[in-house]
Amino acid sequence: MFKRGWDVLLADDNLVVQEVVKQVAAKAGQRVTAATTGAQAFALAVLVQPDIIVLDIEFPDADGRDVLAKLKADARTRHIPVLVWSARKSSDSDSRISLDLGAEDYVEKGDAQLLVRKLERVLFRLKESA
Repeated sequence: MFKRGWDVLLADDNLVVQEVVKQVAAKAGQRVTAATTGAQAFALAVLVQPDIIVLDIEFPDADGRDVLAKLKADARTRHIPVLVWSARKSSDSDSRISLDLGAEDYVEKGDAQLLVRKLERVLFRLKESA
């Protein structure tokens, strides 16, 4: 049986996108904490210790790949799975760099329900193998 009620850290500077994802995630039983900057995403990851992080690539203060590298380099956050999502059209280099830096997957923005299904699959797979 799949556990409902995962704690998700959504790092995206677009407040409309945040609201849509929060609504879809809530309907799926997931709890969402939101960050709007790369610095805030890292600080909240340390503080909240979410089950998974959904990380945008572009922030006003940082490149999401740099935030991902920092998350994976820090002992307090390296264990948290990260799902990178971006409004950029998926390029091999973006997805490859994200995966090389330790992301579990790379998803293009567009469908919040698809994102929630993808993060649930990642969490389920990781929790089953633990």
